[in-house]
Amino acid sequence: MMPGLSDDLQMIDDKRKTAVIDAELTRLQVDIAALQETRLANDGSLQEQQYTFFWKGKAQDERREYGVGFAVKTSLLPMIEPPTDGTERLLSLRLNSRNGPVNFVAVYAPTLNSSPEAKDQFYSELDRFIGQLPQTEDIYLLGDFNARVGTDHDAGLHVLVTTV
Repeated sequence: MMPGLSDDLQMIDDKRKTAVIDAELTRLQVDIAALQETRLANDGSLQEQQYTFFWKGKAQDERREYGVGFAVKTSLLPMIEPPTDGTERLLSLRLNSRNGPVNFVAVYAPTLNSSPEAKDQFYSELDRFIGQLPQTEDIYLLGDFNARVGTDHDAGLHVLVTTV
């Protein structure tokens, strides 16, 4: 964490959270990271020192919950197609790499406590979302799938790609 800032991200002003994340991703030498529970309204982008943030959340007048996004090393911006469509639970980003296009999908799945209907709707939307991507291109699913293994309900599945 940055000196002088709280270890609890909930205690940091929304406008400063991207600066904290920027510093941590720089320290960890991450190129692209998927973000979940951004809780930012609408969609947008913001450039910090080393990273540019893209997000999709609920409308301004709705409850601030969910939200997904990406933090992309700013030096990679000429290689990406910024997100243009998505939901507060699904967002994709396309990277034009030396080996061809690569699609990243940021995912924030409903929790174990969500209704079966909400889970079914999400996974149908994920299927449709992935189905719209070209089958000849690589796809990386990144995020919080709220997966549970066995009876350990405290363990979740989290995926992060750290290099391009």
